[in-house]
Amino acid sequence: MVTAADVLAGNAPDHEQALQLVEQAEANAEVMVEETVGDCAYGNTETRQLFADAGRRLVAKVASRRGGTQFPKEDFRIDLETMSCTCPAGQETRKVVSISSGDRYGAPGLPLLAFRFDAAICDVCSLRPKCVRARPGKGRLVMLHPHEAVLQEARAFQNSSSFAPYRKLRQAAEHRLARLMQLGVRQARYVGRAKTLFQLLMAATVANLTLVGMRTGLMRDRNHPKTIVSIHISALLATLIAICRSFATLSLDPRLWNHTWSLGFRPHF
Repeated sequence: MVTAADVLAGNAPDHEQALQLVEQAEANAEVMVEETVGDCAYGNTETRQLFADAGRRLVAKVASRRGGTQFPKEDFRIDLETMSCTCPAGQETRKVVSISSGDRYGAPGLPLLAFRFDAAICDVCSLRPKCVRARPGKGRLVMLHPHEAVLQEARAFQNSSSFAPYRKLRQAAEHRLARLMQLGVRQARYVGRAKTLFQLLMAATVANLTLVGMRTGLMRDRNHPKTIVSIHISALLATLIAICRSFATLSLDPRLWNHTWSLGFRPHF
């Protein structure tokens, strides 16, 4: 079931307002959310830290950087307790240097640290072409994220067998998103986020009603007169509720009433 929905600006990241959306789902469904499951877009450290500070559990994959010409950071073994880093060739370094600021990584005011491997070791290593992009005389740098411990914990969990059930949960969410795509939310029919949100709420209402209708058997026999009447009455009531709530909370343009039935949900029943 779609219990909460929002429309972000076109240039906004997917994870923006994720925590607010969870709180909105709790208020709409009158339930407590035990954990939130998202895709890689919600796996950034800022969102993880935001959920952790709120005492909430967030499960999302950490995006990998496979496919490059050099060994990715994931191929290096980083031990935060001993502050050491071991490369794929088995060489270890404990040298930590400051390379930048942590502002862009959600840690303003903190230095951005990295492990530096000795240039003399990297220059004679047989794996250097696959590891070091810099010219000879420069060793490999492995960046330490300001929230490296949070990322390590998330990677360890997604590589464990305990992560398997969450893949199925993600599939269920993707099915709901696909249903919304079928109902036309891939393209906005209006200009402005408020009207686009209205379109999304209408589509979510129809998606929920059809799901309930199929689960309860109400829509299995679509030719039965009682089924047809029940579906349209339920859809009309739910649509009116969604419209009233939208206007009450969003102060939508009254001219939107003229376009209510252009959303085209009727042919989907």
